[in-house]
Amino acid sequence: MNIFPANSEIGFCKRVKFGIDPTFPRLHLGHFIPLRFVKKLKQEGHKITIVLGTFTAQLGDPSGRDTTRPILSEEEVKQNAEKILEKVKEILGSDVEFFHNDSLHKPMTINTFLKDIASKFTLGHMISRNAFANRMENDHPIAMHELLVPMLQGMDSVHLESEIEIGGQDQLFNFQLARQLQEEFGQKPQVCVMFPIINGTDGRKMSKSFGNCIFLDESPNDIFGKVMSIPDAVMAEWFPLLTDETMPNLHPMEVKKKLAFDVVSQLHSETHARDAQGFFEKTVQNKEIPDNIPKISSKTLMQAVQSIRQCSRTAARTLLTSKAVRINGEINTDENTPVSVGDTIQVGKRDFAKIG
Repeated sequence: MNIFPANSEIGFCKRVKFGIDPTFPRLHLGHFIPLRFVKKLKQEGHKITIVLGTFTAQLGDPSGRDTTRPILSEEEVKQNAEKILEKVKEILGSDVEFFHNDSLHKPMTINTFLKDIASKFTLGHMISRNAFANRMENDHPIAMHELLVPMLQGMDSVHLESEIEIGGQDQLFNFQLARQLQEEFGQKPQVCVMFPIINGTDGRKMSKSFGNCIFLDESPNDIFGKVMSIPDAVMAEWFPLLTDETMPNLHPMEVKKKLAFDVVSQLHSETHARDAQGFFEKTVQNKEIPDNIPKISSKTLMQAVQSIRQCSRTAARTLLTSKAVRINGEINTDENTPVSVGDTIQVGKRDFAKIG
């Protein structure tokens, strides 16, 4: 099933804008859904501009938030943007245009902003958006700069003269404001295409703060395994958004395998997807030890867990106490347990290493 609008509904040779605020250095499946559509538009000949919010990310977009985002430094945002740019190029190719919006907003004077942009909106208009109305109702503070971010994002559309903007449904207010600004500046308002905000692996809204994301740079084994772990209701939500097929009427386990295979194929390759499926079936379904597992050098179970997961002692201790660690197939919760050459350590369902 293809839920994306047909080319005939959009028209031809349009300037398409897709914005990402680099508040974090990694993209997840929620970003991949609109990126899939952007890729289709690119293949059909539209001009694609990826807006990296290198200015607005420092302030934080309030969309979908019940608290104020932390202010980020210019250097943090720059580093995040570099990593996001690399991943977007992997998906869309290097021939798309990238626009860093600090090049537009950083030189802008406060006089220009207040007279030419902020003066076009009222306080009542800005606080009418759901995110702000909900905060006011619950006595949660709203920082002044949060009212200004949507205006800056709208000016990106004016500057680019964008004809189509792609994003999530949480961007509705920002998109409407951008259309208003375009009209104020004598432009035809852009068409807005919005996609659902998907739930994560635990059934809640996908968010890095919930720890329920599947990141686009994860290994094929991890992506496949995490897709297999999602609730059935999430599977039905994801299938039409992440594939171009109708969800088959099969056992949920087989449907998830098909979904996981398709997602890994898109983010890596079909070969990686076949290998990841084999790994899942061997280690999770059949509870076997995979072939060619990496070797590590550790003296205690704590050291081994830290080496496998590249995590802190606190995180490793949490894994141990939650019975997520096995030595040679047996659960072990004692961080001081000595490990010997030849021991196989398993952390969670998918991470293995042999003491070498």
